[in-house]
Amino acid sequence: MPRVKNNTRQYLFKNKLNIRRKSKRVLLKESFFMMLFGWCLLLINYFIPQKNELFITFKKNIFDIFSNLLEILFYSLEILIVLLISFSILLSLFLIVGSINRLIKVMLYKTRKISIR
Repeated sequence: MPRVKNNTRQYLFKNKLNIRRKSKRVLLKESFFMMLFGWCLLLINYFIPQKNELFITFKKNIFDIFSNLLEILFYSLEILIVLLISFSILLSLFLIVGSINRLIKVMLYKTRKISIR
């Protein structure tokens, strides 16, 4: 069975990092792709119609979302209260039926004597 080394955490990732620098060719390629991606994003933003109206109605939309969330919370609270009430009614009915059943069993208890002959 191989012996497991118990290294401390400070030596856990020692000699695992890539310390080599990137070549100029790789750096130029990455910068080209970054520039291309930036231009594509600008082009996409340019083709979005009515940008000014979107920025103007942004504040109103945020307030509408929060008001709708508050309504959802109030309605879900009412639903939870109704579920709690129905659960408590069912639980109380089970308890009452169980107690009546136990009372009947206690009152009508018959002794069973086994007679040995």
